Amino acid sequence: MAYLFAFCRLLTGIVFLMSAVSKLRGRAAYEEFTVATRALTRLPARPVAALVVAAEVAVAPLLAWPPTTLAGFCVALGLLAAFSVAVVAALRRGRRVPCRCFGASAVPVGPGHLARNAVLIVAAAAGAVHAGTGAVPADFGAAGLAGAALAAGAAAVLLSAIGEIAGLFTSSP
Repeated sequence: MAYLFAFCRLLTGIVFLMSAVSKLRGRAAYEEFTVATRALTRLPARPVAALVVAAEVAVAPLLAWPPTTLAGFCVALGLLAAFSVAVVAALRRGRRVPCRCFGASAVPVGPGHLARNAVLIVAAAAGAVHAGTGAVPADFGAAGLAGAALAAGAAAVLLSAIGEIAGLFTSSP
């Protein structure tokens, strides 16, 4: 169970850190995210975009410090639920808007984004349940931590590219 908990913490933290960095890597990237936010939601884009990025930035440090791990998972779950609602609403309105979840992707929101969110919700929920038990994280040594980190890193990269991967199979030539 300790390996699964470490994997969930690392996966969730890495994904949200990648997402925040992709939006903060430059003025143009942040503006593209703000424009996508405006197109995906009916809320004021600038404050919503700022709130999303601030919350994404907060997830990794919250997950890294054991006393705030549960809070980190809760912030992640709240963001994932909001992202999923925004994607579903955009799809229902027929909006084919690029997500900009991880930067410069031009792939419009779609089922792949919902699948990614579902996987991340399961990981964050599993981590939150474990963190909520108050169990002390096991010390499984450098090799165990390296294995969990490698698996989480690979899964994070795969999940960050799921929109592009799905686009390979759904785009018309």
